[in-house]
Amino acid sequence: MESNKFFTHSLGCKVNAYETEALSSLLLQKGMIKTDFLKEAEVIILNTCAVTATAAQKSRQHIRSYREANLEAILVVMGCYSQSEGKKCAEMGADIVLGSGKRKDAVELIEKFKADHETIIDVVNDPRKQDYEEFGTAILAESARAYLKVQDGCDAFCSYCYIPRLRGNSRSRDPREAIKEAQRLVEFGYKELIITGIHIGYYGKDLGLGLFRLPDLLHSLCVKCPKLPRLRISSLEVSEIDKEFLSVLSKHKQIVDHLHIPLQSGSDEILRRMNRPYNTREFLDKLRQIRAIRPNIAITTDLIAGFPGESEVEWGETLRFCEQAQFAEIHVFPFSPRPLTPAEKMPCQVDGAVKKRRVHEMLALSKKLRLAYERKFYGKTVEVLVEEVQGTHYKGHTPNYLLVEGDLDNVQEGMMVKTIYDSESASD
Repeated sequence: MESNKFFTHSLGCKVNAYETEALSSLLLQKGMIKTDFLKEAEVIILNTCAVTATAAQKSRQHIRSYREANLEAILVVMGCYSQSEGKKCAEMGADIVLGSGKRKDAVELIEKFKADHETIIDVVNDPRKQDYEEFGTAILAESARAYLKVQDGCDAFCSYCYIPRLRGNSRSRDPREAIKEAQRLVEFGYKELIITGIHIGYYGKDLGLGLFRLPDLLHSLCVKCPKLPRLRISSLEVSEIDKEFLSVLSKHKQIVDHLHIPLQSGSDEILRRMNRPYNTREFLDKLRQIRAIRPNIAITTDLIAGFPGESEVEWGETLRFCEQAQFAEIHVFPFSPRPLTPAEKMPCQVDGAVKKRRVHEMLALSKKLRLAYERKFYGKTVEVLVEEVQGTHYKGHTPNYLLVEGDLDNVQEGMMVKTIYDSESASD
């Protein structure tokens, strides 16, 4: 095959999306051409996920289907699933297997494979002993919003989570590199940067004496990028929302009115068994502190339904707590046992049908809470960052993550437009 084209696909989290685009940028610098057509690619890059059993299954399905769709292409598989199952990925058809590190070596390994056509498995031997891997600037296909990765790995070891064993130790990006990339992205015309990482609140703990933490980075980004309209934080644990963070939130309006704060359960007993470092009273108190500073903020969350031993009483506590917390939206996932985690071996695993019912109950509550939050803004003028355009029709988000659609002549991606928010402009 003489094609100079490559195809990429990313499963899972925003960190994966960032890393896929960063690798794409490296390939573009080498003179390759990105294509949206799998069958015409010389190189296929798949970034895998293993956060749940379903994610791992999807990773396997993609490896097999990509191999079958293009037998001649060089299939590069990387990410969390391949970190744990490198040999299996090769058996399914991957030519080059990387894990949660060494991704920037992919360009060199592709050339090596072209020369000798021998399968390469080069995953990190000990994911818990890694330095931050610097890719350079990730230029996304879209022109409105860009991810800015500042951290990798996790040291929390929640009892249900496989990621610390796959992504490795928490490690922070050099703040100078993060700020430099942010400035470049603003120069390229991005209107919103999304701070991303595996456990963002751990940022800076490994830098020197830990004196430059996430609030310091956020402050620096706002000061050093004065032309940036929006800075969004992808996810932040409630235990890391401290006085310093609240101070930055009060000072810098570039930080948008939206925080995603994972709850996981509204039952103190379940939180204890999950090894989460807070209780519901502390969580609610932090929400009050945030709303005292930003009254209109959208606070969204993650939940696990059917954690081992979760009774109907404890699930009821979670439903009531979510209503009390007045989340703007709830992402709920059925518990999925993961290898090498304490929760995998816990007694009283919840029946699949029960987990499914609880997921539907929480989704119904989420829809109710979402509508209640949206109605607060009916009749008000909102500013929308245009992210999708079809003719004169556009879609985009407000700072507080309301999805808005409308029609406007000469509308383009990346534009900031103002409109009256109502039930007609609110997008499903």
